[in-house]
Amino acid sequence: MHITLLLAEYSSLTSSALALEVLDAANRFATPATPPFTLTLASLDGRPVANALGRAMAVDVALDAVQHTDLVLIPGFLFSLREALPAFGHYRDWLRRQHAQGAVIASMCTATFMLAEAGLLDGIEVTTHWAFADLLRRRYPEARVDERRILCEDGRVISSGGATAAMDLLLHLIRRFASRELAQQCSRYLLVDNVRNEQSVYISWSLPRGHGDEAIERVQGWMEARFAEPCGIDELAARFGFGERNFKRRFKEATGHTPLAYLQALRLEKAKELLETTRLTFEVITSRVGYEDSNSFRRLFCQRVGISPAAFRKRFQRMPQAPDTGAR
Repeated sequence: MHITLLLAEYSSLTSSALALEVLDAANRFATPATPPFTLTLASLDGRPVANALGRAMAVDVALDAVQHTDLVLIPGFLFSLREALPAFGHYRDWLRRQHAQGAVIASMCTATFMLAEAGLLDGIEVTTHWAFADLLRRRYPEARVDERRILCEDGRVISSGGATAAMDLLLHLIRRFASRELAQQCSRYLLVDNVRNEQSVYISWSLPRGHGDEAIERVQGWMEARFAEPCGIDELAARFGFGERNFKRRFKEATGHTPLAYLQALRLEKAKELLETTRLTFEVITSRVGYEDSNSFRRLFCQRVGISPAAFRKRFQRMPQAPDTGAR
């Protein structure tokens, strides 16, 4: 299988090097000894490109020298997306041509934006680094973005989440295009767990501000200060002089969230913080964030975060675990 590793200006050095190392490992471990992958490094003009750290990365050829490839693999731009994004349109024609000829296109992290600029995400389910998911939705509303996923494969487009999800993507590609046994061997040798399914557990919700609606920002400030207090959406609308229907519409337009979803997100973030920093039982935490029924809040937590409160505490708690936390 021929793979083209597309290196662009500001590409992640880590993702690029990881792709080379892992695919080389797959070729070394393959049995029989015929390597399953042939790899070509390509840049737009065939010249070395400067990665996100300003260091030059050498390539083999210019993109136009690659007439046909089976898989295009694009490293991400975690800390350099702003600088890299204006040039993504230069890759549009080549990517569309390869995809039309049957190539699979795989993106690491925020390289999803390059696929979107190429017009390859219309109606396609994709993921990206959770911190950039809202930006991807706003810029490319035709894409079906699910940032909870570590990997998405829809047709011949494969996308992956944040930076460390590059390893999950590479193991998936080995399993998908070589064999499950080879992927498992690489996983064991490189001390990597099996491919993960979700990145929702790592998401840290940021408050949507700067939208320009001062009245809604006042509502947000009130909700953030009093999220644990009982208050219906109709009461909240009346408190700030809105009709209920107008309030819901205007809040959603400004923040991208319904008032109820916004309130739930505030409470979930506080619950995560308390699980990380205290030994409080989940029943106490439930009460502190404004819910009465710990079972229903536990179900909401599992649905939104992707794991149980107890599993979240075990993974992220910043202090020694108490013998009995009560979080299940």
